[in-house]
Amino acid sequence: MKILYIEKMDKPNSFSKKIKIEHDNCHISMNLAKEKNISKVINKLIKKEITNVVLSKELCENKDLINALNAKNINIFDGRWLEKYLSLSIVDYIVAQKGGKKEETEIALTVNQITDLSIEIIKKLAQQFKKLTVVTNHIEKLRKIEQEIYDKEGILIVVSNNQKKSLLKPQIILNMDFNKEVMNKFRINENAIIVNLEGDMKIDEKRFNGLNVNDYEIEIGREEIIWRTNMKNFRTKDLLESVLYMKDTFGNICSKIRKNKVSIKELYGVNGKIERFS
Repeated sequence: MKILYIEKMDKPNSFSKKIKIEHDNCHISMNLAKEKNISKVINKLIKKEITNVVLSKELCENKDLINALNAKNINIFDGRWLEKYLSLSIVDYIVAQKGGKKEETEIALTVNQITDLSIEIIKKLAQQFKKLTVVTNHIEKLRKIEQEIYDKEGILIVVSNNQKKSLLKPQIILNMDFNKEVMNKFRINENAIIVNLEGDMKIDEKRFNGLNVNDYEIEIGREEIIWRTNMKNFRTKDLLESVLYMKDTFGNICSKIRKNKVSIKELYGVNGKIERFS
C-alpha cells in the first residue's frame, strides 16, 4: 500500500517545484485556497497512482482539498479507523479524568452496524463495566452475544432501542455509528459524555450540558515507528493509523497499539479542547 505524506511549504521560492514528491513525502508550494491549484494536486496524485494520503495539520483544515480527495476516492488517514481500536482507552481516560470508578460508571454503546469489531468492543466493555447498555435497531442480532456474555462472564447487559429511556442514565455514551439524525431522536442524560467515533456530532437537545467529544490526539512511546516524516507537522494519530492500518483481528491490532505505548493525550469537543473534566 503506497502512502503519501503531504504538507504545504510556508515559504516557497520561485525556483522550487510547486508539487515536489520525494519517496513518500509531498511538499506543496502553492496557494491551496485556489480551486485550480487543488485540481493540480489531485491530478498529480492520480498520475502517481496514489490512493492513500496523510495530510499535515495545516492541510487537515482545508475542506476543499479534503472534499476533492474524497471525490476521487483517495483515502485520507484521519485517525477514525484507529479511534475504534482506541475506544476502550478513551473511555478509561474519561473515567480517570472524572476521578470515578469503572464499577460505578454506567456506560452505553450506540451501534447500527453489527460487525466483528463492534462485538469485540461490546465484550470488552462488558468485562470492565458492570452497567452496560447496547442501543441498536438490530436487537435480534445481539441476542446471541448477550447470552454468551452472561454465560461466560455472569454479566447481564441491556440491549435496547428505547428512545425515551435507554440513554437517560449512562454517564458515558460511546457512539460507534449513529448519525446526528438518529442520535437526536433519543432522550440523553443531560450531563453525559458522548464520544463520537464516526465523525462530528452535535446534540440539538437544549438541556444537554454534557461533553460532546468529536476528536482526539495521542502520544506514542515509540516514536521511531513514524520516523519517515516530520512528526511535528502531522497529527500523531494520523501517522500511527497509516502505519497500523490493515485487516487484522481486534486482538492483534490492540497488541500493536500496546507495543507502541500509545496513550490518549487530549480529547476535543464541540467547544474546543477538553483537558480536564469537572
